[in-house]
Amino acid sequence: MKKFIFLYNSEPNAVPSDSDMDVWMQWFDSIKESIVEMGNPLTDGMLVTSGPATKIAPKMNPISGYSVIKAKDMEGAITIAKTCPSQTGLQVYEAIEM
Repeated sequence: MKKFIFLYNSEPNAVPSDSDMDVWMQWFDSIKESIVEMGNPLTDGMLVTSGPATKIAPKMNPISGYSVIKAKDMEGAITIAKTCPSQTGLQVYEAIEM
């Protein structure tokens, strides 16, 4: 099985309701056999270069969380991603073993 990173998108400054969180937890439970790492919400991103670190504006990067999922291939990962309750979509990347 391959590993895939799911990056969840959200509207800037969105705060999920308790019912939203219940839906997400039900979804995670429904895909538990595919979860490598459930992940966490993300906030306050910083762009780091050789110069000063700068805050990433939420409008520039709407990533609000991540998970690590296992699937046979990208098609399988996309099949799982399509069941996600996110209303703003998500990005799916294959994690290459090194």
